[in-house]
Amino acid sequence: MNDLTQAYQQAAAAAQHSLLRHPTLSMAAMLRVCAERAERYESPDVYGQGAIIEQFEQRLAKLLGKPAALFLPSGTLAQPMALRIHAEASGRNRVLLHPTSHLVLHEQDGYQKLWGLSGEVVGAAEQVLQLADLQAVAQPKSCAALVLELPMREIGGQLPSWEALQQQVAWAREHGIAVHIDGARLWQCENYYGRSFADICALADSVYVSLYKDLGGIAGAVLVGATEFVAQARVWSRRAGGNLISMYPYILAAEQGLEDNLVLLPQVAVYTRELAPLLNELPGVQVNPEEPQATMFHLHINAEREALIRAVTNYAEEHGVLVLPLPRAVQQGRCVCEIPLGRNALQQPPTFWQQHLRACLERLDQ
Repeated sequence: MNDLTQAYQQAAAAAQHSLLRHPTLSMAAMLRVCAERAERYESPDVYGQGAIIEQFEQRLAKLLGKPAALFLPSGTLAQPMALRIHAEASGRNRVLLHPTSHLVLHEQDGYQKLWGLSGEVVGAAEQVLQLADLQAVAQPKSCAALVLELPMREIGGQLPSWEALQQQVAWAREHGIAVHIDGARLWQCENYYGRSFADICALADSVYVSLYKDLGGIAGAVLVGATEFVAQARVWSRRAGGNLISMYPYILAAEQGLEDNLVLLPQVAVYTRELAPLLNELPGVQVNPEEPQATMFHLHINAEREALIRAVTNYAEEHGVLVLPLPRAVQQGRCVCEIPLGRNALQQPPTFWQQHLRACLERLDQ
């Protein structure tokens, strides 16, 4: 970690107001919350068994409209595991992935190196998957699974229309291809589609959801699907080292996150659509997508990376207001900052963030 990044993180931790996600508890405070919740249970989970984990899995299965669910340490385990099960069921090992898929960009080709799968990248990196992209696949009958990320993080949380999504699923069904939803941020989709999580998940054979990104848990993931699918996933979890002796701290934190944060996401979605156009008015700032579809978006800012980090850090130190995360990329000379919204942003009117971001960015010209 360089000095500039370290200074930013210290300023971010000390800031009184943050645009990003939910209020963060200290480690000690989080453990106290978990300890209080733990009083409801007589004993911890043991290798995936026990009331605490079984009840949580049943709760998530019902919420997502699937017969069964499996708690796992991470999505990096959950997703290739799901694809491997679909591959074995079909006798094929090829999977279709968008070029911005987490499996392509952030997992060091684990789905190939560890899970024996091969991948075909389909679609354009700068836009959501299109039916025409799938129709251009040369040998669909050799494909085991199609991965659909909802929403798509790398392009600002964009989503296909409900009709387009149905068409893509129908294409997969026509060719005997299983559909897997990368739902790391699936919790953001309900408001846009105007449908329940169960209705959205009904499109897929398997779905992964994260328990910390929008819910504020410590870590963890859930994989849902048919009863036999989840039974196979339990075996694969054991093989891959995901069946830890106890995972109750993660479960307890996820339970708290569901109660604190999930209920607010429809309100956050409305707030997001109010905030984005205000930030888009600022000089040198472009929102992607211009009309947010999830509770996140990206800001493309005309600034050098180091200069932007320094300005944001100094502003946070002086005013106690954190207006941006560290840039996640630089594209065509513009910094790309991801803005995931939650309870933190809701504490202030959208104009508050517009005014503070404007004041922060004006320092770039000084």
